[in-house]
Amino acid sequence: MLLLISMLACGDKSSDTSATDVTSDTSAEDTEQTDTATSDTEDTQEDSASAETLEVGDIVITEIMKNPCGVTGSEIAVNGQGEEYLSISCTEPQIADEEGEWFEVFNASANEINLNGLMVHELDDGNGETEEETFLVTEDVVVPAGEYVVFGVSADTSLNGGVDVDVVYAHGSFALKNGADTIALSNSAELLDVVSFNDEEYPDFKGHSLSLSPSSVSAADNDSGSNWCVGSTSMPSGDIGTPGTGNDTCE
Repeated sequence: MLLLISMLACGDKSSDTSATDVTSDTSAEDTEQTDTATSDTEDTQEDSASAETLEVGDIVITEIMKNPCGVTGSEIAVNGQGEEYLSISCTEPQIADEEGEWFEVFNASANEINLNGLMVHELDDGNGETEEETFLVTEDVVVPAGEYVVFGVSADTSLNGGVDVDVVYAHGSFALKNGADTIALSNSAELLDVVSFNDEEYPDFKGHSLSLSPSSVSAADNDSGSNWCVGSTSMPSGDIGTPGTGNDTCE
């Protein structure tokens, strides 16, 4: 596992940057303002813990939308355990996985963190012929303590079901299978959190996110499917989930 992380961390890291034109005719006052702004930016970055300093338990995967639907309208149904849930008719999905998949991460630490450099990947299956899906956060993504950040394949709310996505990744480099799959978060030092979901232990309803119980928000508790449920809050698309905010209580 660490070998995979080391190899990926040594790869090319690209970031979107834009050139800023600076005129040569600059007053002393403008220069002073520029210096002050630069200093403020540096102070903000220094105050934020970097991805490389994160430890196990600092960030927690709390919600996963692996099978979006986007069909408005739902009804109360009962599952095999006699539990009621909101059922969505998804015979004709309006949101493709390539636009609507997302997952949520919670900053469980006591400090503001910057996720620049965080690796999101599958677990190494031990098969050298199989390339694990992975992507690297290459821009500053500052998350206050006790707040959430949403990763998704599209930031276009007209296509993704009305989800405010903070970190966009390519569906070709990382995708969430509708059956069993894994989301892992790492830095170059260690595995920070991982959720390996499947249809047997985790709830699996089209148009519903996998939602971690608010009483089980830790890197240890999210390992158990019994601590996950489907939410009860409707999104703009008609799907069920609470991206970027606290999860619904699991009943």
